[in-house]
Amino acid sequence: MADSKKNIALVFGGKSAEHRVSILSARSVFNAVDKSRYSIIPFAISKEGKWMSEHDSFNILDSDIMEAVSDSQEKIISCEIISRLQNDIDAVFPVLHGPFGEDGRIQGFFEILDIPYVGCGLTSSAVGMDKEMMKKIFSYQNLPQTDYMVIRDYEFNKLDKKILFQKISKKLGLPFFVKPANLGSSIGISVVKHKGDFLGAFEEGFKYDKKIIVEKKVSGREIECAVLGSADNIQVSSPGEIISKHSFYDYNAKYEDFSTSLIIPAELEKNLYGQLKSAAEQAFKAIDGKGLARVDFFIEDGNILINEINTMPGFTKYSMYPKLFEHDGILYKDLISRLIEISFT
Repeated sequence: MADSKKNIALVFGGKSAEHRVSILSARSVFNAVDKSRYSIIPFAISKEGKWMSEHDSFNILDSDIMEAVSDSQEKIISCEIISRLQNDIDAVFPVLHGPFGEDGRIQGFFEILDIPYVGCGLTSSAVGMDKEMMKKIFSYQNLPQTDYMVIRDYEFNKLDKKILFQKISKKLGLPFFVKPANLGSSIGISVVKHKGDFLGAFEEGFKYDKKIIVEKKVSGREIECAVLGSADNIQVSSPGEIISKHSFYDYNAKYEDFSTSLIIPAELEKNLYGQLKSAAEQAFKAIDGKGLARVDFFIEDGNILINEINTMPGFTKYSMYPKLFEHDGILYKDLISRLIEISFT
C-alpha cells in the first residue's frame, strides 16, 4: 500500500467575488495534476456557500460552467461530505480566492477536522487577505511601501465628502487608488484622478468590503515574485514584470485581455534582482507563510516598494505564479505535486 495514490480534495468556487477565478484555477489544477500519484476528489462551493456533491463538482470541472450552483437543502455542508473529508481525504487543495477561502476561515475549518491542506495557515491567510493588517506588519518589518490611508464605511458615511477628498488628496496626491481591504484579482478597485471620480470609487469599493484602503498611485514598473516552501526551506522565483496597456493591472487585464505581457525574467539591474527576492522572502516570513504566495512590488525611481502578498494567487496554467516557477525549471504539474507534499510537513 506504500505506493497507493493519495486522495486530494480539490475545493473551489466559494462566496467571494473571485468565484470565477477560483473555478478557472481549479480546472487547471484538475487537468494538470499527476494522476499517477494523486486521486482528485472535487468539492465545489456555491456562491451561497453550499458544498456541492462530488458528481456535480466533477461536472463543473469537466465543462465550461463558470458558476457553481447548488440545489442542496443543506445549509452549508452535509454530514456525508464532512465524513468523506475526515475519513477518505489525505489532504485538501483549497483553490479558493478572496474572502471565505483565502482569509483563514476555511483553513480553520480544515484544522478543526485535522486535515492537511495546501497553502498558508489560518493566521497568515487572514493577514494576507486584510490589506490593513498586512501593511502594518510590513511596516513593522521595515519593508518599504507606498503611502496609504484606511477608511471604514461608518467613517465615510459620517464625514463631509468634500473635506475627505481634500484630506486624501493632500496626503496622497492625485491620482490615488481606492481598494476593498479584503479582496483580490483587482476586483472593486478604482483610480481617482479628480474630484468627479471620488464618490463612485468609494461606492464601488464598499460593494465588496466595509473597509477601504486608499493608496497613492505609483508610476512605476510592476514586478512580481513567487514564493514556494516553508520555514527554513523557502524558494523565491526570478522576478517577472507585468506590461499592461491598462491604467492598472485590473481584472480584465489579468483574466480576459491577452494583450497584457508577462516578461520573465524581468530586465533589472543585478542589485534590484537580489533586493526583490530578499524582500519577497522577508514578506513571506513576516506573515509566517507556508506553501505558496505571490509578492507584488513596484519599482519607482530605482526604489522597491512592496504592494502586497497574495497567499492563494491565481493558479491557472497561465497565471503569473506558475509561470514564474516554470521559468526557473519547475513545471506546472511538478509545482502542484510540490505544494501537496509541503502540506504534509
